[in-house]
Amino acid sequence: MRRVLVRRAITSLITFFIAISLVFVISRLTGDPLSELIENPEVAPETVEALRRAFGLDKPLYVQYINFIQSTLVGQLGYSINYKRPVFDVIMEKLPYTIALLIPAITLSNYFAYRLGVESGWRRGKKFDISITSVSLFIRATPHFWLAIVLLYIFGVWLGIFPIFGAVTAGAEYASIWDWLKDYLWHYFLPVSVIVIRATGAMFLYIRNSLVETLGEDYITTAVAKGLPEKIVLYKHAARNALLPAVTVMGLRYAFIIDGAVLTETVFSYPGTGRLVYEAIVYRDFFLLQGAVIILTTSVIFVNFIIDLIYLYLDPRVRYR
Repeated sequence: MRRVLVRRAITSLITFFIAISLVFVISRLTGDPLSELIENPEVAPETVEALRRAFGLDKPLYVQYINFIQSTLVGQLGYSINYKRPVFDVIMEKLPYTIALLIPAITLSNYFAYRLGVESGWRRGKKFDISITSVSLFIRATPHFWLAIVLLYIFGVWLGIFPIFGAVTAGAEYASIWDWLKDYLWHYFLPVSVIVIRATGAMFLYIRNSLVETLGEDYITTAVAKGLPEKIVLYKHAARNALLPAVTVMGLRYAFIIDGAVLTETVFSYPGTGRLVYEAIVYRDFFLLQGAVIILTTSVIFVNFIIDLIYLYLDPRVRYR
């Protein structure tokens, strides 16, 4: 077990350095980070040159690379031109909104997909399975932004039940934290519903198909022949093994939390990191986008490592590879 963990940790570190090196190379290939300021007639050339020196962009590439690695390791991700603040501070300010949105949404969607997928796979070919699978295929084919716009129009514009933008009411004053929480949850309902519905529909198919394949294994036939109760066969023998292929997909959903639900957050003007990435692209905020990609890369590598640990628990065979 210790040998496997050390090997996984070393692999993760190597992957991290390769990934951030690629971020550096690709970001430099996209052009001048200060091109937006150069094209702005209100910004003097002297100011641009001063910024170039301040950001170290006037130095040779190998020096920029060394500075980039050193800065990344200590959390200095540059300076946002649009927000006029350090990139790390901007991301950390928006991240709590995205975490509050996506952690519950991903957890709920994984749970719903697991329960529905297991029950549907067990009853394969029956009305329940056909109905749930058909709905899931439709949801999976539905883009996030289209579903978000439909729910926004129906419940926000047409029925007027929920607000159509923001995380809280702009300019509102609250007598207590409970008033703020009530207003936040009022704005929160539609965005989280979009993510839960869309993610459940996509994840359901992984688990359902994996269970159907697992039910054809000999050890399932043996368990049934021994007269074990249906729930024992389904959840202890079939569902646990069927969950293995889906663990990676379920886990990586948490890894991509830094980019948020870009389309959903943009449609609802929700102030999370997803909308932040969108703004960085639109306004060509080079350092902000680069910082978001670095944190996203780090989170993916970290969650992959956690997934490996989960595999060690769920499937003992992995320990001896």
